[in-house]
Amino acid sequence: MKLLPVILILIIFFFIGHGIILFFKPININETLVTIKSGETALSIAQKLYDKKIVRNKNWFYLFVKLTGVSKDLQYGKYLFFGKYSLIEVVEKIKTGEIYLKKITIPEGLTVKKTCRRLSYLGMGDYSKFMSFANDSTFAKKMTGFSISSLEGFLYPETYHFPEDISEEYILKHLVRRFFIQTAGLDFKPNENIDFYDTIILASIVEKEAHYNDEKPIIASVYLNRIEYGLKLQADPTIGYILEKSNQSRDKIYYRDLLIESPYNTYKYQGLTPTPICSPSANSIEAVLNPIDSDYFFFFANSNSRRHIFSQTYSQHLSKQRELKRSNVR
Repeated sequence: MKLLPVILILIIFFFIGHGIILFFKPININETLVTIKSGETALSIAQKLYDKKIVRNKNWFYLFVKLTGVSKDLQYGKYLFFGKYSLIEVVEKIKTGEIYLKKITIPEGLTVKKTCRRLSYLGMGDYSKFMSFANDSTFAKKMTGFSISSLEGFLYPETYHFPEDISEEYILKHLVRRFFIQTAGLDFKPNENIDFYDTIILASIVEKEAHYNDEKPIIASVYLNRIEYGLKLQADPTIGYILEKSNQSRDKIYYRDLLIESPYNTYKYQGLTPTPICSPSANSIEAVLNPIDSDYFFFFANSNSRRHIFSQTYSQHLSKQRELKRSNVR
């Protein structure tokens, strides 16, 4: 009879020890995604976690969230478990809604079309839906405050982390909001030649033209000088934009391309293009706002170094082109 209390004590200690193991000893989990649906019960979640080998015992998980009152706070969504998790850490992750986020990088200089294609390719939504929102003038005005035809220029290039199963509209809104956050600190001072929207347009041309950040303020100065003196910009990237809009993709611009009839053809028409031609980075916008003080009106790229050579006059421009050509022949 005296053995009974001892056995009971041993059983109690066993369950205490077992409970401590279940609650505090972490499980080493390989990369595992668990989807918890809206309205799913604590018992169903416990079963799902046990089936995925996230917890050792579904009943202990269920009892813990019920007794602590956490069951009503469990958040739905997709959760990534990778590494070591104790039962308490699993509960905390789901309670705080630490859902799985997908990493998406939007490089500088992408057009709306290429940005939407990239988002779709990376599994973030339907390409046609992205394009429909991006080219909706009502949506564009609501998001930017400008009466513009599309979000061209406002889909800020950056690395984002999005949850899965969110709408195309939400993603585009987020990119536009990021644009205004990132440019909020820039000192936009409209003058007689260029206002806020025009600054974005010119910055987009600078973005596509420059291969090195240190050249951006110089390139911006050339275009601003040409605008001031009523000269055509004659910017090759604007021709590239026309070609992209007509589903042509090539790096080389031919003479015949300069004759294309389009308001984006800065070889035919004076002034800026009707819209930006890509989404510029903050440093391209800053280059337009703070260009160097130069008397350059011409430049061309060294095909070897991809750096630009600048000139004050057209005769200097031609002379430097001939000189570079001769040096490349040697």
